[in-house]
Amino acid sequence: MDKTLAGTSAAFIGLDIGNTRLTVGAADADGCLLLTEERSAPRGAESALPVLLAMARSAASALRTQGRRVAGLGLGFGGPVDYAGQRTRGSFHSPGWVDVPLAEFFASELRIPALLDNDANAGGLAEALFGAGRRHRVVLYVNVGTGIGGAIVIEGTVHRGATSSAGEIGHVVLDPEGPVCNCGKRGCLEAFAAGSALERMASEAGLSLTGRETMAAAEQGDVVCRAIVEQAAGHLGLAIANAVSLLDPDIVVPGGGVPLAGEVWWTPLREAFSRQVVPAAARTRLAPAELGYHAGVLGAAALGMQAAEGKGLPT
Repeated sequence: MDKTLAGTSAAFIGLDIGNTRLTVGAADADGCLLLTEERSAPRGAESALPVLLAMARSAASALRTQGRRVAGLGLGFGGPVDYAGQRTRGSFHSPGWVDVPLAEFFASELRIPALLDNDANAGGLAEALFGAGRRHRVVLYVNVGTGIGGAIVIEGTVHRGATSSAGEIGHVVLDPEGPVCNCGKRGCLEAFAAGSALERMASEAGLSLTGRETMAAAEQGDVVCRAIVEQAAGHLGLAIANAVSLLDPDIVVPGGGVPLAGEVWWTPLREAFSRQVVPAAARTRLAPAELGYHAGVLGAAALGMQAAEGKGLPT
């Protein structure tokens, strides 16, 4: 963070573009959430863009009424992103998002700097700067919801890799003959451990339950659901152990909806991690995300901060 922004009236708008909901928020340079609004997400960019623009304009107006200067805007998109081109690559869950120049659109409409990244990178950036990963140099963030994403944050900067694909732990293949993933491949971690995987496994067991309902039933002692959750958490623990063996982070921060569950999920996760990680990294800390559902929008606002500072911009 540019220290010249700290303690000023500058505010940064964040847009978290999910598959089922759109969230706008704003934060100051210290990561304090100033406002937030949520709406249902229309399907596809053509329908969603006018809604997002209206939400951003409403937030900007509210901030100016508070005496704030709107200095930048960030976007966290729920799908693959071409970071260098500042465009979406598409969505595994919603059609109509291929090659959309989101940052350019909002920068032009609102006349402020804008920066786009995927939602997992945004959430990871927020947890690294303002949440469970603060004061740690290398943070591995794993977002576990309907799907699974990840982010690698090193000294406050997201490591994106050569093709903007770094951190995609959800699409690491655990079993090439495994279940079909949302991305079209077989055996990805997402197909074994995401909320959508819990729902599929419950259905295979003859239960008509959502992923969230499966988690709740497991917490209440349902034997079948507990076995499903333990299996999913075990797969995630294995994948995290492999990632830690490769990256050697200071801390791993699971976030998203699934980790909000209790020890019925966390205990098998930690046990699987401990069994599989290389001995030298066995003491790597696994810590729950601290920002909850605000991580995405705070991370998007942090991208807006970086846009205002001229940092992290593609060259």
